[in-house]
Amino acid sequence: YVDPDLMDYEDDKKNMEVGSPFPFNRPLGRGQVSRGELKAIVATMSVLGLAVAYSINTSVFAFHFGYLALGYLYSTKPVRLKKRFIMKQLTIAMGIILADLSGAYTVGVFNNQILALLALNTALCLGINPIVDLRDIHGDRAMGVKTVAVVWGADITVRLYFATLVGVGIASVLGYLGMGLSLAVPILSLTIVSAWIYVSVPLLRSEVRLNYDWALFLRKVSPLLMGIQLVPLVSLILPF
Repeated sequence: YVDPDLMDYEDDKKNMEVGSPFPFNRPLGRGQVSRGELKAIVATMSVLGLAVAYSINTSVFAFHFGYLALGYLYSTKPVRLKKRFIMKQLTIAMGIILADLSGAYTVGVFNNQILALLALNTALCLGINPIVDLRDIHGDRAMGVKTVAVVWGADITVRLYFATLVGVGIASVLGYLGMGLSLAVPILSLTIVSAWIYVSVPLLRSEVRLNYDWALFLRKVSPLLMGIQLVPLVSLILPF
């Protein structure tokens, strides 16, 4: 998370110039930390993370190494996958898959619940992550960054967002029932997704899509994202 802030500094400045101050409102942009300090943090945390992963087992180490490599390719020139259409979402989705697999191999469990977590997180990433790009659409368009929001437009991005939420809600219920899990799990999933949709309703109004208070929106959505990620783990302790 720190490395992209470092690599996106100039892009964040550009977004601020075209009226989107949120990306530049980070510690580096506000002058609270230097580029050298951020580089030191990236190097230190990378080494520590890999060391801890290796102490668990080689599989977890491999997943973490792959995650770091993806992060480097995502943000660093000349590859910079975040600026390539669709590749941005695919890279983030792959990172989430690696993180989930890392957790599974850490505890030595890989079952239907973990598969459900992988599927949910991948779908959420591919369909929901593009909504955040709406806040940067003017700057991305000016810099030639081909995000989903830029290529497909704000309307389709919002429709994709809501279609994914509804799809994940339905899939959660059908999937968990099909696996024979407790009714509490699909009910919990559907409740979280319904709350998420309720929080997102303002995005349906076209006049606010590009001028929305994204900081407030992300603060509201983050707990719900954490909730949907915890659902498969909760199912581990519920009766079948």
